Amino acid sequence: MFKRVFDFVSFNSMFITKHCSDELLIGFDPSYLSKSGKYTPNVGYFYSGVAGMIKRGMEVGCLAIIDVKQNTAYHFEAVQTPPVKKSESETGLVKHYCKIFSDRIRILMKHSKILVVDGWFNKKNFVDAMAQLGLEVICRLRHDANLKYIYNGPKKKGRGRPKNYSGKVDLRNIDKRVFKKSYQDKEMIIYEAVVYAVSLKKNIKMAYTEYMNEKGQVVNTILYYSTNTSRDAIDIVRYYKARFQMEFIFRDGKQYTGLANCQARSVEKIHNHVNYAMTAVNVAKAIIRKDIKKDQPCSCSIQDIKTELFNQFLLERIFINYDINPELQKNNELKRKILDFGKVAA
Repeated sequence: MFKRVFDFVSFNSMFITKHCSDELLIGFDPSYLSKSGKYTPNVGYFYSGVAGMIKRGMEVGCLAIIDVKQNTAYHFEAVQTPPVKKSESETGLVKHYCKIFSDRIRILMKHSKILVVDGWFNKKNFVDAMAQLGLEVICRLRHDANLKYIYNGPKKKGRGRPKNYSGKVDLRNIDKRVFKKSYQDKEMIIYEAVVYAVSLKKNIKMAYTEYMNEKGQVVNTILYYSTNTSRDAIDIVRYYKARFQMEFIFRDGKQYTGLANCQARSVEKIHNHVNYAMTAVNVAKAIIRKDIKKDQPCSCSIQDIKTELFNQFLLERIFINYDINPELQKNNELKRKILDFGKVAA
């Protein structure tokens, strides 16, 4: 059964169209899966975020659609990463990740043109490839990023190259004549400016974000950016934070739908298993959100819905074996109590 081809991209695309709001992002994040054995395809050495080190196993590059209004993420497709040589690990991985997007760009663009990725993808070859596909990239910079102020003063007449930049950005002491405060609340202050990123060789919209403690003291600074220089800084921060919802797909898949439990030794079976497990998380979220509007957030407990479905199966067996009519009005309240039995949030 697991050798049969299934079009997860089309299925999940239709699912997202039906169940999601109109404020969507594309998310991408590789996930490490523990795997041993000599005959499992594409087993190699990959970075494990949980362990904080490179480990032997397999990796899947996971595409997701993030619903900002619902504050959740939905699985789109996972593609197994082939192992690459140590000498070309970074460039080889980037090429593979870019191919995942290029092969699916038409159907991805139906949902969103904004891609949110973590700081590892802050690489010129990746960002340029996404720009060629028509995607806006939202990412974060290192604290020692090489940035330059853009010169907007009068142009000097005569021979010579015109002046384009007016000095390097000191990230410990930004020029607040250039960086304008665009948002402030009890937790953070956001300054925005268009600057030149030397590593990317392009202008970017930067959201310089200071996070404060209860006393109003700055305790951390994070540099977010977008390749769309007209993007509002607050949206850059909101969208980047929404990226973390992808992590819950991995968590729920590993804890409740058997994502890490596959022992198959063929590419087709592993691909199907991983995608079935993560698509099952989508279906569970749809059941939880059955009577909730598309643009309303809600807490999604996969453990609770799994408990309810098991209770429902058991209850139906009891009704059948004892010839009880489940539609009787007096049974409705009792049914609800039994379906909620064992739930954490009941």
